[in-house]
Amino acid sequence: MSNILSNFTWVDDTEDALNLAGKLSASEYYAIDTEFERTRTFYLNPALLQISCDGLVYLVDIAIPEIAEMVLKPIKGLVLHSGSEDLELYRQVTGQKPQLLYDTQVAAALSGYDLHTSYLNLVQDLMGVELDKGLSRSDWLARPLSDDQLQYAVEDIAYLDEFKQVLTEKFTAKGLDKLFDVLMQQMIDQLDHDGHAEKLFQKMVKSERLNQVEANKLWLILGWRDELAKARNKPRNWILNPKQMVEVIRNVKTFADLFDLGLHANFVKHNGENLIATVSNDQHPSLANVPAQIKLNSQQGNHLSDMKQRLKQLAKQHQIEPSIIINTQGLKKLAFEGGDLNNLATWQALV
Repeated sequence: MSNILSNFTWVDDTEDALNLAGKLSASEYYAIDTEFERTRTFYLNPALLQISCDGLVYLVDIAIPEIAEMVLKPIKGLVLHSGSEDLELYRQVTGQKPQLLYDTQVAAALSGYDLHTSYLNLVQDLMGVELDKGLSRSDWLARPLSDDQLQYAVEDIAYLDEFKQVLTEKFTAKGLDKLFDVLMQQMIDQLDHDGHAEKLFQKMVKSERLNQVEANKLWLILGWRDELAKARNKPRNWILNPKQMVEVIRNVKTFADLFDLGLHANFVKHNGENLIATVSNDQHPSLANVPAQIKLNSQQGNHLSDMKQRLKQLAKQHQIEPSIIINTQGLKKLAFEGGDLNNLATWQALV
């Protein structure tokens, strides 16, 4: 522990943050990881940034907002592992998207590993080192951090640069470099699209067997819930959970009915009338964007079966999992919309 604990620099004042920011180049990739807290909020509460720069590891106290922005903004190229939440934090703090991205979990999936191989397992397989992940859920907003937390934080990025080199050689040898570039650009582009509402909408419409009128109400509630969750910085389910949303759709006709849902009286008092007005508004602008309920007819079903077979063949040819090219739900939506695998950038990168 003493060796790894001596191999980092702690950054928690503006002078040190400025010095670190001055070393960062917009054209370089930097191995990073982030720690945060989000149990009681809609937005992430940044706690710690781990970054490797010029062979040195810096642990940056990004719980201090000005330091978080000062260090993260100059970084344009990121190396991370399974980095969707790290990207979300980066976007939240900087208001921008990275220009360069390298996700080692995706690189591993193109190199012969399972699609969701963990950093822990990759370190063990490639480096022969066994790491302890027991501190992943510890209190990263506490100060000072314990020695165990510091060691964990350093270890969490210690091997990313080596992974980038080793895995790039592996998937390039398989001719998958173009596919990797497409997948990284897709991860960057997805930062502009929050698909949470649509994903939950499709799931609930199916599981609750909602008709079109009920589905429209659900879409309105999901939009209303997101706006309120962001405004109050509270988790979506703290506003309304799925069971309560169904109750609103099916049983709430008047303001008084809301009190039967188990909601806090003050919440109903301050938000109930607005909720009912929103759900009752059949001219609401967001109704123009209600997602189509994906139900395939026989022709679409046949097209889906054909695409599944072609997808399986191409994935087997390149020794990757089919869901890397397109996942099951995406494939079903493609069939529903009359699209074809040839339209996909991931498919085009392989043929």
